[in-house]
Amino acid sequence: MQSGISVSQELHDAFSTFASDDSAFCLPVTITSESLTPLAPIRFSSPGAFYPSLSQLSSVLEPKTPIYLLIRRPESASSSLIALTYIPSNAVVRAKTLFASTRATLVRELGSENFGETIFATEVEEVVSEEAWRERDAEKNGSATPAGYRREDLMGEKERELEAVRRAEEDARSGTPKRDIGIGGTFSRGPSRMRIEMQVNEDAKTALQRLQQGGLVQVAIDIPTETLKLAAAESGVDPESVQTHISSSSPRYTFYHYPESDAVIFIYTCPSGSSIKERMLYASSRMYGLQLAEEQGLKVSKKIEAGSPDEITGERLHEEVNPPQNDGLRRGFAKPRRPGR
Repeated sequence: MQSGISVSQELHDAFSTFASDDSAFCLPVTITSESLTPLAPIRFSSPGAFYPSLSQLSSVLEPKTPIYLLIRRPESASSSLIALTYIPSNAVVRAKTLFASTRATLVRELGSENFGETIFATEVEEVVSEEAWRERDAEKNGSATPAGYRREDLMGEKERELEAVRRAEEDARSGTPKRDIGIGGTFSRGPSRMRIEMQVNEDAKTALQRLQQGGLVQVAIDIPTETLKLAAAESGVDPESVQTHISSSSPRYTFYHYPESDAVIFIYTCPSGSSIKERMLYASSRMYGLQLAEEQGLKVSKKIEAGSPDEITGERLHEEVNPPQNDGLRRGFAKPRRPGR
């Protein structure tokens, strides 16, 4: 999944200067006007002092605002540049999605050969703490932390579950699960990708096969049996009322055939109050949900991810199907509003 955001010429120029300036510690990058743009660079607190300079990153970190940090680490054995993506856990869903789906574009367009490592962080301490960086080094090298523990050994049960959710979501987006995440289902290797397969109730298949213009089919996962089942099948649903048909308490896969068009929209919603197992199961099974629809003859042309049904407005659905001619980059996930607006 990609967002359509691209690197601005301003960032290309700033990155060229940053890459050749050994006194520059970090180049922060954000998304403005549908493109990746640079902020003011941060200098080392003293020449080449990586750990003492980490605290300076706090100046650009906000509790609900994602940001990219291009960091120079002089003692690194390979390339000294690191691309760090900071997406706070309490950021709004659209911002999370936009920054997560653009991180690969940032590295690719600036030159993946320039970066020795990419890092994903959700907490400020994961960015500014010397201990967190040393733990990552130890984990990367397959050894214990300086205190004799692996990072996972230091996690509580809740933290382990949240980490599993993050991995499941990343794997589901790429379609290539890297490990068994321990939530059931069967990993199946197809012609082009791996996916999680589940049992599917026949009524869900039938409803998808019969989906017509203005129709809505909602599919849910029965958690105890880990089976895809039909949650709702409606006809004559107006775009403005789609959100009223989607559960606000549990995740759902919703397929909506936009009226007077050939567009079938796949809507994945995951409310913040969902249980950890629900979030893991839905995130890791999303690709299979799409595959299931295709097997029933549906051609899904648009995809939306949201935390709450309230985000699925008639206007948003209309723009997915009929993107403004002067704003084509809004296809996919919309740009988050600036903080404070």
